[in-house]
Amino acid sequence: MNKRLLILADRRRDLIEKIEDQRREMAEMAVYWKSPLAVVDRGIKAVHLVQSHPLLMGGGITAFLALRRTGILGLAQKGVRLLYLYPFIFSVGSKCLSWLTHSSSEVRSTKVNH
Repeated sequence: MNKRLLILADRRRDLIEKIEDQRREMAEMAVYWKSPLAVVDRGIKAVHLVQSHPLLMGGGITAFLALRRTGILGLAQKGVRLLYLYPFIFSVGSKCLSWLTHSSSEVRSTKVNH
């Protein structure tokens, strides 16, 4: 039995040494792969950001394309034009909203009466 325990202890020592060598190798490989994997990690985070905020990303891309095409001055001119159009857009929007709310209440009242 003692001989078997000695064999097992010797085998255990060999395995522990092998594990230490493998850990050393992994540490060397981790140093080499650290920066490429960091780039991949940032890419994955960017994909998750786009998936969780698609409207924000679409707006950012649209702003980038508009800025690239017309420059800051052209973008400012478009903003001023939209500022003058804002009251018109607001009035049309409120009329449409009131029309939608009145039409739905009329439908409800006709259903109640019948």
